[in-house]
Amino acid sequence: MKICFIADATSIHTIRWVEFFLKKGHEIHLITYEPPEIPVEGVNIYVVDSVFNNLYLAFPFRHIKIMRIIKQIKPDIVHAHFITKFGFHGALLDFHPFVISAWGSDVLVLPQTSKLLFYFTKFSLNRADLIHAVSEYMAEEITSSFCLSKHNIKVIPFGINSKQFNPDVKAIQTRKILAEENDPIVISVRNFEPIYNIECLINAIPLVLAKIPNTKFLLLGKGTLRNRLQEMTENLGVSGNVKILGFVSHSELQKYFSCANVYVSTSLSDSLGVSNLEAMACGLPAILTDISINKEFIKKGLNFHLFPPGNSRVLAEKIVELIQQNDRTNYIKNYELISTQYDWEENMNKMDSLYFKIVNCRKNPLDLKG
Repeated sequence: MKICFIADATSIHTIRWVEFFLKKGHEIHLITYEPPEIPVEGVNIYVVDSVFNNLYLAFPFRHIKIMRIIKQIKPDIVHAHFITKFGFHGALLDFHPFVISAWGSDVLVLPQTSKLLFYFTKFSLNRADLIHAVSEYMAEEITSSFCLSKHNIKVIPFGINSKQFNPDVKAIQTRKILAEENDPIVISVRNFEPIYNIECLINAIPLVLAKIPNTKFLLLGKGTLRNRLQEMTENLGVSGNVKILGFVSHSELQKYFSCANVYVSTSLSDSLGVSNLEAMACGLPAILTDISINKEFIKKGLNFHLFPPGNSRVLAEKIVELIQQNDRTNYIKNYELISTQYDWEENMNKMDSLYFKIVNCRKNPLDLKG
């Protein structure tokens, strides 16, 4: 099958997705705004750049290029990831079969900031033959916010590689490099963007150090706020206890989870939070924001702790509590639940079956209830 993805090539989720379907034997084309940070061998990548820095001004010029590329490659199916950017392109192509994936803020945040974005998000969702949601929570938000039927919505989580992320991973040498033997390590791997509110964790650091002075904090990620976050640690006088490591390859991430004592996510909004699942699959005690998707995880039986979004004081208290407990026993069971319900390969095989079903049904009324 010839599959054309329109998505962000700098995102690990996109790269994992295209690599999976490439290994399945499909011919893969990826249209994107920026090239991937690491080349993806075997994938045909088309970077549609623009002389305009403004996304809105650049959009029509990029779209013309995308139209030409689609005519050139003649795909069997087009799948756009992230609605309020790449999904708009997919919808305006008027190509079928067309699949659109909702990732999170493209439904939960951005459409609420502008009537125009809301209109085009609804327009794009209505154009799709299949709407892919990464969680039940996302599916419910799509149906309620945009008055859509659940008929063409399929919930398939991104999932994790349970062979890579599990409690058996050991990284003794990595830990020796990061901290002294008795130093507790708190880790965050969310990107340095406003939606992830890393400032909340940094503001909690002095409160934690007041109780446990030798605690070390690892900040992994990338984003526009990196310099600001560095300045915050210096102004708060905690830079000696904080390592802002920046981008770390996804293939190395499990080593850092293995080294840590506590995992923290301060995100203000999530549709799934794959990194949260990866950390918990490693048996790491986790503290997550009290938002809808994380409550969905609790209903499914996962064991972790919640704190009010943006509340650094409560976050600090929970970090101190978990460091003092120093016991992973109650969290190891998370691996079994996550590997069963959120297995990457199993979920992507479901998506592969849907692709075939959609392509085979393109000349008939689409019914994806089965």
